[in-house]
Amino acid sequence: MSRIRPVITAVCAALLAVGTVTLSSAPAGADTPTVELNSQNPVTAEPPVSRPRTHSCTETLANAFPSNTADGTPQNFTGTLAPPSACPGPWAKVVLDWTTSVQGRQYDRSGSLNIGTTQIYFGTTYEPDPDGITYHFAKDLTEYSALLHGSRSFNGGIGNYTSSIYTGVYTQTVTLTYYQADRANPAPSEPDAVVGIGSQDASPGTPTVHFAAAGLPRNITRAYLEVYIKGNGCDEQWFTDVPNDVSALYPAAGLCANGPYREVDAAIDGRPAGVTQYFPYIYTGGIVPTLWRPIPAVGTFDMSPEILDVTPFVGDLVDGAGHDVTLSVANLGDVWNLSANLLLYTDKHAAVTSGAVLTDSIAPTATTRTTEQSGSAGAVTATVTANRAWTVSGYVNTSAGRVTTSVSQESSYRNADTVSAGGFSQHVVQADSGWNRSVSRGAGAARLSTHDWSYPITVDENAQVTDDNNFTLSGSVDMTRRLTDTLTDTTGTHVLDNSTDEVSTTANDQRAAGVTVAADGAGWQHYVGTDDAGGWYDHYLAGAHGYLTADRLRVLPH
Repeated sequence: MSRIRPVITAVCAALLAVGTVTLSSAPAGADTPTVELNSQNPVTAEPPVSRPRTHSCTETLANAFPSNTADGTPQNFTGTLAPPSACPGPWAKVVLDWTTSVQGRQYDRSGSLNIGTTQIYFGTTYEPDPDGITYHFAKDLTEYSALLHGSRSFNGGIGNYTSSIYTGVYTQTVTLTYYQADRANPAPSEPDAVVGIGSQDASPGTPTVHFAAAGLPRNITRAYLEVYIKGNGCDEQWFTDVPNDVSALYPAAGLCANGPYREVDAAIDGRPAGVTQYFPYIYTGGIVPTLWRPIPAVGTFDMSPEILDVTPFVGDLVDGAGHDVTLSVANLGDVWNLSANLLLYTDKHAAVTSGAVLTDSIAPTATTRTTEQSGSAGAVTATVTANRAWTVSGYVNTSAGRVTTSVSQESSYRNADTVSAGGFSQHVVQADSGWNRSVSRGAGAARLSTHDWSYPITVDENAQVTDDNNFTLSGSVDMTRRLTDTLTDTTGTHVLDNSTDEVSTTANDQRAAGVTVAADGAGWQHYVGTDDAGGWYDHYLAGAHGYLTADRLRVLPH
């Protein structure tokens, strides 16, 4: 519920398999199982990271490493990373594999991995049960190849805290596998420099945070700002937050305020540089913990960073001076974790490039509107809309000539939240969609990059909470992430992503005097679209009572 988060998220005890829920049907003709049925281990329907059939080397960063020391103190795994001598590069792909086991009772926690000052992974964990679970995810790290040459320190792990009640300790095995490039599997075009500019927490008292970008290459031709984002506390499920006056109507419910609209705004040296909307992630303790057994919400384990094309600002970034990069979270009601990297492409035939910003129409805030309508029995429906439309353009003088880049965005947001039952029931229907376009012309070449997104989500949640040992929770979630990414250049148009990833689930959880008296859930996930090799991937999973009950897969190679 969009209320006292520490109380609600404390609902992570052992779950009892009771009751039944009807499941959706699977796609017709899909009949290839891929994982073990009747398992409690977490599973997701997203396509796995593809692996080229080339010579490879694996380096271990952590081997059965516990998230806590013997006395319960959180700890990270650390060391020095260098490419294996047998796989010096160039690489067709570099893949992170992370396997986690946990047993007992525990909250969902955050995990991350940094190479030097650059964050290369961020995500959240699965809440365990007394019998224990094991899960795995992989991430393609090839975009960070520039970081992986030479010797660099690394630091990673899960920030976990234990007590006499919350006993779960996460055990992690983490590896990097380097796949050598060959004629059939060439090294892709990746940034020539990756510059981690740090991590900061934005908060209601400090909604804007500053990052220092210094020592940048003087010959940049293209630049991207990569941002890892996570809301906390009242902003874990920010899309269920209500306007301040609606929260004040129901003081006993403790509804989180500041409204539901969030965006992250970037600026370079005080000039607006981009805006990113944020996918409505739900952690495995979110809303009702039994919603996510054994299928978590979309993107839970690997929370993809947002990418802003800041190429129009290259003329500023190559001046040899330090620069102030800021990130601001609009309307935030709690702490947000923010990490930022610069992904830079450089001119191989010039030591210095130059340029300037031509236009910048990014407004300080989105155009928003809030309306409220009273219903029966004291119910209120608050509807919040927001819209963005902006363009930034600039040029860079390269060794091949002048290239002008224009970056545009249009976005539309609507959230309708009906609050009833004294504030203890919410029905949220949110639609968030839009597109980004980056067009570069000049120097005998043209490049068009498109990114279209749609993040519809519907949430029903009902709660009666005394404390974390006496409560009744029920709810349902239907969430979807639709993405289409294309690149058009001199070689043609390439579809980088065209996918729909949907999770639908319903659950209840009840505890009295510290004893779980009811806990059940059922749901499904369906991913359909391209995999990272451009093939067609159609995967359906279903679960009930904490166990996997259906697994059907159809794959068409590229």
